[in-house]
Amino acid sequence: MPTPIARRGVLGLIGAAAGTAALCGPSSAAFAATAENSAAAPDVTLVDNGTTATLANGVIQFTVVKATAEITDLRLLASSHGNGDTNLLAGGRSGHGYTTINYSGAPGSVGLKNATFRVVSQTADRVEISMLDNDASLLAFYLDIRLVLERGRSGLYNYWIIKYPETMPDGLSLGQLRYAYSSDDPAFRWFVVDDERGVQKRATAEDLANSLTLQDSVYALPDGSISSKYQNKSNLEGDSNVFMMSNGRVGLSLIQANKDWFGGPTRQELTTHEYYNGMILLWHPVSSHYGIDVTPPKGWEKVYGPSYLHVGEVAAGDEESNVATLWKDAKKTADQERKSWPYQWITDPTYAASTRSTVSGKLVVHSKGPADNGWALLYQPEPDREFQSATLDGNDWQHNGNGYVYSAKIGRDGRFTIPAVRPGTYTLAAFTKGALGEYRRPGVKVPAASTVNTGTHVWTPTSHGTTLWQIGTPDRSAQEFHISGGRTGYRDTLTWLEYPYDFPQGVDFKVGVDDPATDWNYFHPAVRTPGTPVQLAWRGTTADATLETWKIRFDSSGYRRGTGYLDIQLAGSVFGTLAVALNGTEIASLAPVPGVNRDACSYRLAVRAMHRQLKTITFPAGLIHRGENVLTLAPVTPAKAPSTDNWMEPMAGVMYDTIRLQVHS
Repeated sequence: MPTPIARRGVLGLIGAAAGTAALCGPSSAAFAATAENSAAAPDVTLVDNGTTATLANGVIQFTVVKATAEITDLRLLASSHGNGDTNLLAGGRSGHGYTTINYSGAPGSVGLKNATFRVVSQTADRVEISMLDNDASLLAFYLDIRLVLERGRSGLYNYWIIKYPETMPDGLSLGQLRYAYSSDDPAFRWFVVDDERGVQKRATAEDLANSLTLQDSVYALPDGSISSKYQNKSNLEGDSNVFMMSNGRVGLSLIQANKDWFGGPTRQELTTHEYYNGMILLWHPVSSHYGIDVTPPKGWEKVYGPSYLHVGEVAAGDEESNVATLWKDAKKTADQERKSWPYQWITDPTYAASTRSTVSGKLVVHSKGPADNGWALLYQPEPDREFQSATLDGNDWQHNGNGYVYSAKIGRDGRFTIPAVRPGTYTLAAFTKGALGEYRRPGVKVPAASTVNTGTHVWTPTSHGTTLWQIGTPDRSAQEFHISGGRTGYRDTLTWLEYPYDFPQGVDFKVGVDDPATDWNYFHPAVRTPGTPVQLAWRGTTADATLETWKIRFDSSGYRRGTGYLDIQLAGSVFGTLAVALNGTEIASLAPVPGVNRDACSYRLAVRAMHRQLKTITFPAGLIHRGENVLTLAPVTPAKAPSTDNWMEPMAGVMYDTIRLQVHS
């Protein structure tokens, strides 16, 4: 079970002090580099070793392979507790920092190779190096990986400049760009993803060796519990700025001060998990795991990151408590990094460090007052015909892979302040819990280096008449519904295997009688027994591929005239199809459900992914009879049979956010 983050005194902790690294605590014999005495810290140095280069600043040191951007050695020089001679990215042959690249036309995953190395800038305060690949025979796009080390900092920056010149092959689609920091050392067995999950320990190598593989990176351990990298995905989403792995003495934390390049505040991604004998940290500039590929036009360019790899240390002691202390330090450092965004030392014009602006406003929901939660966003629409029927107008920021999405939480009074926005013309979008749909206002002009107040935005959410009933609260999640194993069961267990036992007769929901929290499952599977043959055998379930129909029963006095309106918002879809019928008359058939074909919400252990507001389903109100009525929701086609390269289809289905029936007569 996760251990709650405890309050604990810092002992020899390397942390962030006034925006720079510090060695704190009475046992520290090293220098303290703060904003007041940073001149006391050693200069940043670069040593050219031929095929590699070594950067050091007296606090940390790392060695990188020039041709591949692979970090082979990372050391904490300023250790007060005997860790200075340890390569933190070693312990085995799989310990290093490295790239993983997936794109159209590539033979599987590839890495950077034969890059051109150069020193971008070098002063006593900062060294920035570049590893550039602009050779179409090696990569179908321009990739410039930058690593930066500053004076007195206990960490290094990593950012990527990507371009798609006219000279590159046509049809580029980026599926994954990743930089991973792995320590192939059994001592790295601790990790923290967020405060909610607290300090956790990876499964032992022995348990994994004796486990049953149920799915890609999902294992049934000898005690019957599940271990999966998907359990450690970011869950706070827009507020997830840091995650960490540790050996109980030193913590390596991946910090992202801002993620305007990633795809919006509800976008999820993997963080850290077991890797060979140790752990791994994952930074994803691009990922289609819970969303879409990036398909840029020729001439496109974009800056991803920076991310910051922070190194912290504590004195010897109880490892689990030490990890909690290291986590506090990592969060403090993340707060400092957020205050420094955008980083003024980045000179690439696409990053636009000196010309960004702050945009504010207020959201008021008609008849309810100021919004007191949710998110406000600025984005530049990328119309795509493939998604035109998936949302209100097809210009959904969730599909914005080529550009940037700037966002901020909406405060209790409805006010929001979005920082660090590049100059341009944007669409302002906003959503809040309890309001169906999404507010949008196009044409918001943001000049360079300015403060823009967009005023008060009064939003009248989608409504068509009198509401007969509603299941679910609009919040872009299915977590409020029944989840086997409790509120977090979707990531703790393979909940789809429990569905036929939790709902032996399927979902048969009576409006006004049944409780959505117990009588409405969070995931509507395509078939009666979702799961692969291996999973079903492990659970002891006999396979049944019958299409799974759900029923909603409701009473009415009936209608002779008027129009009925059924609004369905989905929290996710995996190869989803949906047929809707009222009292035996089909009123809609979606095969497939519009939008991304699969957003991985089920088999990657999530409770949400790509949100969809389906087009309102209209029908003659006369279909609603006096007495009991039955609305059915059913898949149109069964899931495809699993195969070696297709283990996802058996978990096909949809997750509902909200279903609402209205009538205007």
